[in-house]
Amino acid sequence: MKNIDFKKYILQKVEYINLVLKKFLPKDNSVVSQGMRYSVLAGGKRLRPVLVILAAELFGVKAENVIPAACAIEYLHTYSLIHDDLPAMDNDDLRRGISANHKKFGEAAAILCGDALLTESFSLITKSKSSEKNINEAVRILAYYGGYKGMIAGQAEDILETGKWSKKNKILLGEKIKFIQIQKTAALMIASLKIGAVLAGADKEGLKALEVYGKNAGIAFQIVDDILDVYADKKLMGKEGSDAENGKLTVLSLCGKREAEKKAYEHIKKAKKAVSVFGNKSEIFVYLVDYIADRTY
Repeated sequence: MKNIDFKKYILQKVEYINLVLKKFLPKDNSVVSQGMRYSVLAGGKRLRPVLVILAAELFGVKAENVIPAACAIEYLHTYSLIHDDLPAMDNDDLRRGISANHKKFGEAAAILCGDALLTESFSLITKSKSSEKNINEAVRILAYYGGYKGMIAGQAEDILETGKWSKKNKILLGEKIKFIQIQKTAALMIASLKIGAVLAGADKEGLKALEVYGKNAGIAFQIVDDILDVYADKKLMGKEGSDAENGKLTVLSLCGKREAEKKAYEHIKKAKKAVSVFGNKSEIFVYLVDYIADRTY
């Protein structure tokens, strides 16, 4: 297929994901339910749930079988954004082009909305159509990569280093940046791919290839995100570019824009090489990682 076909195909998946998210979200008018709907349905790229579906389809399983897992990963991702925006964390007022959850509903309600999305993600993933063994493994993956050894570890390091790092030891600084990139961003991409693949009954070789792809795609995504935070149109981004102002430790803390772009493309190449084992089936993953590199928001 041509690139335009890939774009259309992915947009169709995004529309499907949005439709099912509306179905799964609570319908009552409690402040927590309102907050859950507000943040989940605010838009977003839906990259992670798309990865769940594409990984499952790679091994011959239809999207409808794993759509609960795809929505579960979006729940968990959205919870992390709600909590990241809180004054105690990144203290951002905008998310996806609208007021952050805590600016709309208050800090206490925002914390509870995030908590609700996190816990519901584990209930939701069990609705996937697969064997009990595969579902149990998918739950384990979600807990691991979303937990204190994964995404939370990355966020913790990010917060602890904010405003406290220096350029005295560039090697150590580079290691910390890579840790944040992998744990905070790549972790959920790896989880998305592995969950979709596990639910589809993928073999160890396939899982390993997707893990390498997800790790490098995630690092590239974070590098591009750091660049866009400084140089992109804030209206297009739909959030405030506050990293430099807040003293965040990012790739731009060590190098300039051009060098950062080179680093991103190095990881793009590694991601493409990882999925080359799937032959022609890898084309959509190649298209997706190119989108990550070339995106403007």
